[in-house]
Amino acid sequence: MADTFLEATGDLGDDPFGVLFDEDKARKAASAVKIFQDVSVGSTIKKGEAAGGQERETIGKGAQEQRTSAEQQQRFKQDDEARDYGQAQRAYRY
Repeated sequence: MADTFLEATGDLGDDPFGVLFDEDKARKAASAVKIFQDVSVGSTIKKGEAAGGQERETIGKGAQEQRTSAEQQQRFKQDDEARDYGQAQRAYRY
């Protein structure tokens, strides 16, 4: 029976940890990580585009509501002024 790991592997000149490291598996793992990163980045870009579209839509709705509100305020002010003017004209006649 072999007394040491080096004698058991039969490769006395190489690094004993070289047996534990499989270069092909490392390459496959690295390519899998690269594919995962590409997919992850791609989905992040799509999510960003969707979020940007939704944000633009929200801003557009907010701007439309603000314009509508401003128009209503202007109309109310004009109605109030017309009412006040009419009241003042009627009061002046008496």
